[in-house]
Amino acid sequence: MKKSLRVAIAGVGSCSSSLVQVASLARWSTTPLAGIMHERIGGYGMGDVEFVAAFDVDAGKVGLDLSKAILQSPVVADEHVTVETTGVQVEPGPLLDGLRGPLSEVVTVHPDSADLSPDVVRRRLVETGAEVLVCLLPTGSTEAVQAYARAAALAGAAFINATPEPVAHEPELVALFEERGVPLLGDDLRSHLGATTLHTALLELLHTRGLRVVNTYQLNVGGNTDFLNLADPARSAAKQKSKRRALSAAGIDASTVAAGPNGFVPFLGDHKVGFLRIEATSVLDSQLSLEIRMEVEDSPNAAGVLANAIRVAAAARDGGMAGVVDEVCAFLFKSPRRPATEPVGLGRFQEFVAALG
Repeated sequence: MKKSLRVAIAGVGSCSSSLVQVASLARWSTTPLAGIMHERIGGYGMGDVEFVAAFDVDAGKVGLDLSKAILQSPVVADEHVTVETTGVQVEPGPLLDGLRGPLSEVVTVHPDSADLSPDVVRRRLVETGAEVLVCLLPTGSTEAVQAYARAAALAGAAFINATPEPVAHEPELVALFEERGVPLLGDDLRSHLGATTLHTALLELLHTRGLRVVNTYQLNVGGNTDFLNLADPARSAAKQKSKRRALSAAGIDASTVAAGPNGFVPFLGDHKVGFLRIEATSVLDSQLSLEIRMEVEDSPNAAGVLANAIRVAAAARDGGMAGVVDEVCAFLFKSPRRPATEPVGLGRFQEFVAALG
């Protein structure tokens, strides 16, 4: 039986809340969990995940047990599972550019975070024996995300970049992970079944039938801090670019496509509402259009993909893989180095998992 899978988290927000809840549920559940594609990956089940470190800049979370921090405002993820005390206290992380924009109005920065060296993160990853670091920092935090990535590489912890900030697309960082013999997964985590996944699947379906997409949009609104942060155009640039990359992989020119997020609606809480429209032409230039409204709980939708990514990252580390694990990134992320259509990305992912045994 495999040892526990030692995981650290950077950014204790709503997505972290759902991830911790999934791992907690998996430890005592006697039946397969809905939405978890593989009960085991590389020998690891989600019940094997042990959180050993957590970093945040929020004074209201630092010093709390992780089980309590995941419930603190401005976290809005629903509490589906009561998480027992973990014994892991949230530690201050380096601030850098992590809270520029609207988030600075709802988060009080812990005094130790303002000038904290990223080397503290590296040291703590080594001390806790973290095998995987999951980065869930706000979009727009390029300096902070890349600082955590360097710390992970130097500590020998596989790195999952759930943000749209460039890590797998940053040659210097990729070279560092290759040099250190450490796996890297990224960039920009997909939702398990979100607007982008549905949008690309529909575009690919039309493409396979020979239809020509004339116009399309994807508009998203939500009420969690991700949408609050992305209400600032300066913070959302990387997200817009990432979504267009994902749509381009579906075979269209997405350079001018409007693809959310498009608004912060506080009463929605952790619920995200997506609106899709596609206009296309078919035989004899006949017209086709379709519209879809999709509503999901945002953070559990991310946790389902993280359940795959964490175990893939650990298995890749066990196998001595170094650098970007391209075989899985097209399926797990919106902005992989090597984009692929949904069927191809899924096929590569399933082949990779099957090869792990």
